[in-house]
Amino acid sequence: MATEFGVTAWGRVWLRTVEQTSTSGRNPALPTARTLARNGGVTFTDISAGTVSAQVTAKGKTSTVVVTVPLWDKTQSDTAARMIRTLGTKNRSVSTGELPDSVVADLQARDITVAVNLSECTATCDCSSRRTPCVHHLAAIYALAGRIDEEPALAVTLRTKQAKRRNSAAKKEQGEWIPLREINAGSFYN
Repeated sequence: MATEFGVTAWGRVWLRTVEQTSTSGRNPALPTARTLARNGGVTFTDISAGTVSAQVTAKGKTSTVVVTVPLWDKTQSDTAARMIRTLGTKNRSVSTGELPDSVVADLQARDITVAVNLSECTATCDCSSRRTPCVHHLAAIYALAGRIDEEPALAVTLRTKQAKRRNSAAKKEQGEWIPLREINAGSFYN
């Protein structure tokens, strides 16, 4: 079954970044990029504040793509957080990453863009293509739109600066947990 992109307002705004109509015509790489994203050719390695990293496999060759997205300023971040917090008090599914499509319109009404134009992003790809954006970059954006359709909170995470955690808070949160790599399996049960 083919995956569709832009089924939510959150995914649609990201989809429009690659499928913009322009006077110069459509990008001929778009059908290939859509096919790569639909057929599982894109594997995300990181989606975090301001960064999307992915491995894109095409014709047996894997390329690494990193897209840097501009973050919201403090006022925009605070406004978005306040809106989502207020919504979360009324709707429990917000805590699981589900955000209603109406939030996109509310953000846009306050001049807060959810997605950015490709020209505002910085992208690197280790492929040999001279075209900008390359098919791997476009495939990553298509796949990102699909992921954002599944979990709209990713769109907010991508544009919001991560708060720095204080060391004392991090230690309290960690508690008595230790990473598995620090456990000696040979002597653990002895």
